[in-house]
Amino acid sequence: MLAIGNTPLLRLTALTTPDMADVYVKWEGANPTGSMKDRMALSMIRGAEARGELGPGGRVVEYTGGSTGSSLAMVCATRGYWAHFVSSDGFAEEKLQTMRAFGAEVEIVPATGGVLTAGVIDRMIARAKELAGQPGTFWPDQVNNPDNRRGYHPMGEEILDQIARQTGGGVSEFVCAVGGGGCISGNAEVLKDRDASTRVIGVEPWNVRNVSGGDTSGTHVLEGIGLSFVPNAFRRDLVDDVVAVRDEDAVRTTRLLARKEGIFGGITSGAKVFAALERARAVGPGGTIVTVIIDSGLRYLRNPVYL
Repeated sequence: MLAIGNTPLLRLTALTTPDMADVYVKWEGANPTGSMKDRMALSMIRGAEARGELGPGGRVVEYTGGSTGSSLAMVCATRGYWAHFVSSDGFAEEKLQTMRAFGAEVEIVPATGGVLTAGVIDRMIARAKELAGQPGTFWPDQVNNPDNRRGYHPMGEEILDQIARQTGGGVSEFVCAVGGGGCISGNAEVLKDRDASTRVIGVEPWNVRNVSGGDTSGTHVLEGIGLSFVPNAFRRDLVDDVVAVRDEDAVRTTRLLARKEGIFGGITSGAKVFAALERARAVGPGGTIVTVIIDSGLRYLRNPVYL
């Protein structure tokens, strides 16, 4: 699918000041479903096909906040597979509708008051495991699947090429939410292989610090991250530091991105940019910070962040 990848790299100009490092964002909303997850969905399906784990008429099941599910649903639609996803009403309705639009069956695990917790994710995982035991079914199991990381290797190569063309230099730091572990780890594998001095900074919710070893019992609004465990797809050995971001800082930055930079993303992308701006202040002039806008803000129009 040639339309996946080769997304723009944009330099922030309104949210930075002269005493900061330059901050660039990889605009993944330019992918077919408007999400970076198109990359890993295609990689995981291709991997399953190559290993003989998925064949004609097969069914794909996964638990998902909606971005992975939308991407998998799109890839399944192009390859003739059935799709059955487990999600929650704690995620954006636009994401749930997108999965259904591509023909997927979407099963909902309720979130009390629409608030996400690690417990909601755990119930989603348990249901996906149950479905995966049925005949003719492939479970990508994104947080344990090495093809997840591999799907983001091209992004790392794109970033290096784009930064070299735009600045003539390299990447000082790559700032990325951990989530399922694929994007941060896949990019880190490429960036650190090219330049071992590049630092990789993980981002997690303030109230669910599964990566840095803090409390995981809280609630947060950062969709797609803040699991109750550290995913196997995540390469902790490649991460130099972890930044925990409060909901209010993520929300404020998301709005500023739209209103000051004209960049339209979701709250988790706002959390990453908040962390990237903090790192840019610490690194100072002459540095180059890169982060990722995960998907388009069109998926979040019903979210209070844009009301």
